[in-house]
Amino acid sequence: MEAYTQGNEILIDLPSPENESRQQDPAGELTSWVAEKVDKWEDQRDKGYGDRWAEYWRMWRGRWSAEDMNRLSERSRLIAPALAQAIDSSVSEVEEGLFGREVWFDVQDDIKDQDKVDASLARDQLREDLDLGCAKDASAEAVLNAAIFGTGIIKVNTEVRKIGTPVRDPSGKLVRRDTERVVISWESIRPDEFIPDPAGRTITEMLGCAHRMQRPMHSVLEKIETGVYRKEALGLLAPQRPNNEDLVDGHDEENTNTLGESCDVVEYHGKVPLYMLNALKSPQSGVDSLLEIDVKMHKDEGDGPLVEAIVTIANGSILLRAMLNPFVMTDRSIIAFPWEKVPGRFWGRGVSEKGYNPQKALDAELRSRIDALGYISSPMLGVDSGRIPRGFKMEVKPGKVWLTQGPPREVLQPIEIGNLNAATFNQANEMERMVQMGTGAFDSASALGSQSSTTGANAASTNSLMMGAFVKRAKRAIGQISRSFLQPALTKTMWRYMQFQPDLYPRDFKFVLKAGVGLVAREVETMQLTQLMGMMPENFQQVGIVMLKGIIDLSSVYNKAEIVQAIDAALQPPPPEVQQQQQELQQANVAAALAEAQQSLLDNQLIIAKIRETLAKASVAARKADTEEERTMQEQQRIQLQASEIDQFEKQNDIAMERLKLQEKQLDWKMKQPPSGGNK
Repeated sequence: MEAYTQGNEILIDLPSPENESRQQDPAGELTSWVAEKVDKWEDQRDKGYGDRWAEYWRMWRGRWSAEDMNRLSERSRLIAPALAQAIDSSVSEVEEGLFGREVWFDVQDDIKDQDKVDASLARDQLREDLDLGCAKDASAEAVLNAAIFGTGIIKVNTEVRKIGTPVRDPSGKLVRRDTERVVISWESIRPDEFIPDPAGRTITEMLGCAHRMQRPMHSVLEKIETGVYRKEALGLLAPQRPNNEDLVDGHDEENTNTLGESCDVVEYHGKVPLYMLNALKSPQSGVDSLLEIDVKMHKDEGDGPLVEAIVTIANGSILLRAMLNPFVMTDRSIIAFPWEKVPGRFWGRGVSEKGYNPQKALDAELRSRIDALGYISSPMLGVDSGRIPRGFKMEVKPGKVWLTQGPPREVLQPIEIGNLNAATFNQANEMERMVQMGTGAFDSASALGSQSSTTGANAASTNSLMMGAFVKRAKRAIGQISRSFLQPALTKTMWRYMQFQPDLYPRDFKFVLKAGVGLVAREVETMQLTQLMGMMPENFQQVGIVMLKGIIDLSSVYNKAEIVQAIDAALQPPPPEVQQQQQELQQANVAAALAEAQQSLLDNQLIIAKIRETLAKASVAARKADTEEERTMQEQQRIQLQASEIDQFEKQNDIAMERLKLQEKQLDWKMKQPPSGGNK
């Protein structure tokens, strides 16, 4: 009970004469107390973040506003999709990391409990109930809000629903059977619809927080009829036209329906004075059980003791519901988490804020280029106004006849304003790179750009570095969202089911959130595991199987659970009967192998003996061959010697023949000489 409690006593203000009139309308007093604080908190939030959030919203949706003009002469309304791409890429990576696995969270039982089956059953039941409460859809929307505005907000609603199922009656006719059960659903709150106490940095630390929403009138009336809201509010409600003006969209052209009837509802979660709830005396307040404690009345100038409550107000002045916090842990049903935490601040920093400045520069660059292109591509003429007919339409179109008083070349003169600078397009590319640098987003355009500038191994290494940087920043966001959002949301959901569905959730459990990695991170890890498997030695087969399971777990195939089960089944030891048969078969195989080895040994010895005999014969034959070889060499030497002698004889014969020829020539010469007496 705060500082005002003393043991089991609660100190409450005594009604004074000046506030007796307020006591006559306790609902109005509580409504004024809550509405005054909520309106003041909302004004302070809008002053700090209203314009900024509206511009982030327009950048993401690609909508132009006059507030986004960079100069008065700007005519183009182009908004580059670089920041929107960075938001979508980052959000998809986080969603894949959080919900990419079939079992995206686990429930851990107490260590002392030997039976772990109840925790597994509770996990499967909670997964089914979360699907019934659209938890994944609300989470995806909250993550997107966090990326755009910097903070995501989830409200855990507790309600009783009628679950209809089609069944056949005894006659065979198909009918609907309704069963009531408690459903814990998650609802995403856009930051411009959430009103926190600016003095607190966390939801628990704040005095309170509120959710302002537009609800159809029939929905509010139905809750009054079912007793969820106060019956007294029925005569005070008046239908209102839906307001198309909101904080981030302004006048939304898509929501032009003014025929519907809506109701402005503010749901406050936080502390309120206890005496205000006590003055209501309504069954929804739940104060009767609280006041069973001994209560002493005393005067106090303040609001008295504050208690956790939930107060719902319609149209700013009609109290729909006011009750004590009905949950056993007295925790608030709203969870806020930042995309990236800002130290000492409640509101976080999102992708839009990180890429805001380069996106503004990129829009200014592209708009100036488009405006310049309009001047260059559109024909412009300088005209001597005194030499054209009066009332002549100054327009340009194919087949247009220009009437001039004099030569047309003297009256009409085309005007050209320079050329478009090609450097502006390169500057736009640089601005896109700066958007990705600020947000850390990775996309295919960046990869293609890096591959166009480099080839082969350089391109692969560049993409690997870019993917690694993106994976690091994505893991940081996934870890932040897991700790700040999913863990407390699952815990609150389990607490509520344990309180209102004790037959399905009889115990308390600890949550182990299996926040995985995104798609890009999976690709990187799969590539690394594949490379490691290629380098694994053959005797490390068991390690290779474990790595194979990791690759399958990182993949996105629809039947990866069946594949992992098949691998696990193949690795499981066989039953004892099969093991006995395998042992007997192994022993028989060993005996057969031993006998075969002995026979092979005998055969080998016989073969060795034959080989030795063959070697001996070969040695004898070699000796004989050596002897024959020596004889052959000697015969060859003798033949060579005889051949040399024959050569000498032939040379001597040649010399003798030459000598003989010389002698014949000398004889012929002598015979041809005249006798000596004739000369005389």
